[in-house]
Amino acid sequence: MNILQTTALIGKVNAATALLLLLVCTPLKAQTNNYSALTQANQPQFVARLETPSAPDQGSLLGRTPAATMEYRIVSERINNRRFFKLIADAIAVNSDAKTLAKNATYISRSRSAVPVELQPNDAISFAYDGKNTVVMSLNGVQLASYESADFFRMLLATWVGEVPISSRFKREILGKETPPKDVAELFAASAPSTERKQAVAQVLASPEPEAPIAAATSAVAAAAVASAPASTPKVAEVPKPQPKATKTPAPVASPAPAKVEAKPEPKVVAAPAAKAPVKTPEAKPSAAPAAKTETLPSKPAAVAAVITKAAPIELSEEEEARRLLLRQEYLKGLNRDINIQKHLPPAAFTRRAEGSVRLAIALDKNGKLLKVEVVEPSRYSMFNDQALEAVSNAQPFTPPPADLESDPFEFETTLYYDLPL
Repeated sequence: MNILQTTALIGKVNAATALLLLLVCTPLKAQTNNYSALTQANQPQFVARLETPSAPDQGSLLGRTPAATMEYRIVSERINNRRFFKLIADAIAVNSDAKTLAKNATYISRSRSAVPVELQPNDAISFAYDGKNTVVMSLNGVQLASYESADFFRMLLATWVGEVPISSRFKREILGKETPPKDVAELFAASAPSTERKQAVAQVLASPEPEAPIAAATSAVAAAAVASAPASTPKVAEVPKPQPKATKTPAPVASPAPAKVEAKPEPKVVAAPAAKAPVKTPEAKPSAAPAAKTETLPSKPAAVAAVITKAAPIELSEEEEARRLLLRQEYLKGLNRDINIQKHLPPAAFTRRAEGSVRLAIALDKNGKLLKVEVVEPSRYSMFNDQALEAVSNAQPFTPPPADLESDPFEFETTLYYDLPL
């Protein structure tokens, strides 16, 4: 090897070494996670996490949106599918212009349709955006749907950090501008779905068959077992007691079979717990039964039946839901305009240099009559809470809800902001 070749080789080695050192010494960008909880009437409804590549900023999140993940973990038993997606839809409606909403409205109905079970505490719903155009929706770590719409993810983000967020405190905390109480992050960690719940939901998502058995999983398991093993009826009868007899009666030997099956197995298996020897037989039977029950343990199906509730069917088409969402947007904007006209800063706010916000839950009947108004997220200043209730009262009478909207009662939430002039 001559001198030129040796020099070239040394140069390549040095370049490779420099590149390796650069890769080793360059720190990996850590993801930023911020937490907050939506609280109503002092009760957390859900706890949320926003994961971004760096400290989140409202402008960059809603502008050139980076790869990010929004995760909700359900805390309250009051949050079912309808309430959850209605909360999102209303927040999207008041934060979006009509054109963007019309273009992306079907994604909201598709998201609700994608959830095959009713939500319950500790369920985790996430929307993960890849920073380009794809949004992946998951339930308890199982993918439900994928959308090619960056605008849809920005619309979701706006419900947290937009001009009219679901809560002003929530917005400050999720952007890292304010430190949430310590127990918020702890609540998020404690609200993770259990392994059993994950498996149950994954099972429902994997096979369309369990749809019928969800209400009576045990009887379905029994029916399947009897159909597959007609000879070993006594063993099957131990798990689901009523079912084997119902399916066994149509057997070809109709007269002799019932007499034998009911005469012999019943004193031992079924009639034992009934009335004859409730003291002695229960103890004799559990000793033999545990082995059979532990193995055949439809404990998985039985557990599924206990925790899984099939999602209520959605009767409207995606197009009709989108049309109603746009209609709801227009109506909500009108209601918010009427209420905000009656809003004003109390004189004491100027002297105390106080600012705040109040979130209200309001219900109207089909004629627009005010049925209920309550503070669900109060300001620390009572003067703002009082003024917010006064503003709603003075905004009456309200325009009746459009006939196509659910209006008996028509429920919505709104936030009034009390900011001092600059």
